[in-house]
Amino acid sequence: MVVNAYVFETRGGALLQQVEPSDLQWSENANQAETIDITFNLKAEAEGARDWRNLGTPWKHSIAVDVNGRLEGGPILPHDFADANGTLKMTARGGRILFSRRSILPPAALTTPLVLPTGAPDTTLDSAWSGLDYGTIAKRIGQQACAWPGCTDLPIVWPADRTGTREKSYDAIERKKVDDAWADLSALQHGPDIRMRLEWDGPDRFRWVFETGTEAQPRLQGLDVFDWEVGSDGSGLTVQRDPSRMASLAWSEGGRSDDTTLVRSLYDPTLIDSGFPLLEIETEASSNIVDPDTLDAWNAETLRTAKKPWEFWSFNVRADQTPFPYEYGPGSLINVIVTEDTPVTGGYVPPGTYPRRIAGLSGAISDWITVTCGEVYDD
Repeated sequence: MVVNAYVFETRGGALLQQVEPSDLQWSENANQAETIDITFNLKAEAEGARDWRNLGTPWKHSIAVDVNGRLEGGPILPHDFADANGTLKMTARGGRILFSRRSILPPAALTTPLVLPTGAPDTTLDSAWSGLDYGTIAKRIGQQACAWPGCTDLPIVWPADRTGTREKSYDAIERKKVDDAWADLSALQHGPDIRMRLEWDGPDRFRWVFETGTEAQPRLQGLDVFDWEVGSDGSGLTVQRDPSRMASLAWSEGGRSDDTTLVRSLYDPTLIDSGFPLLEIETEASSNIVDPDTLDAWNAETLRTAKKPWEFWSFNVRADQTPFPYEYGPGSLINVIVTEDTPVTGGYVPPGTYPRRIAGLSGAISDWITVTCGEVYDD
């Protein structure tokens, strides 16, 4: 078995106990907090002897899952206990989930009202960064959040600043959530992947490493491109095609933050020229955006991946064989190989070598990992 589970302190990262789950499901997707669904049998001697009411304290304590060197985990959230069969079910999320409950505000906002006596917003509490790349702006947003009480001892390793030409500002009165801002930055044209990667910090402590893509390489990917042959050794290939994001005309609307209306569109005739009907799509740009160039970037990024159905392939790989789980992850480039000797049923995927990018990983208490991958959109 290549999976081990632990409980640790969210603040400080100190290891509390190694635990023995009876069932476990984990998943990790790009630019999201990973999810761990874990079950303990309290009728078993080892787990029944633990003080789970305290050991499983939500937010204060975290779960870590070590999958043959790849760590997933973060704060414990809901509990579901059933006395009839003695099962205790918990869900934990990756460390990034902490920032879904944090606003982009300086620590001064703890003691300073966001609104002046006149009723106008206090703009001295606004946050703005410039002369950096998007990844460093994301880092600065996180560091500001960690300057508040209860966060200064979160075990996070922050990278060095990178200079650039990007700038972003956030109005204090909006109280935009940090994680939402990170997701927006990743969704921009050439926006960076952003993740908090859990790792060991010595033999009895955990920490998160904050990582982002760069201007030159927005995707977080390893140096190696691994090959996996599907159709053999129980790979269990599945293919999902989703045409809901196909479009030739993208729309973005903003201006709300300064009481104006700003609408921008972008047209790409590629699908029309190939015989498709006209399809429109609304981007996920914030309605508070007041910069036309930012809305244009949202339109361009949306249409960049709208020329064909989103297609996701999933297959199973061994976690106890090379390449090992710590060598790849969401963002990594891979080659999926279909051979004449191990064809896909009905030729749905013809023999060939298909470049793909890992979109997510998932697993359980087993020696197998499910790899989900999508198209490579780097043009």
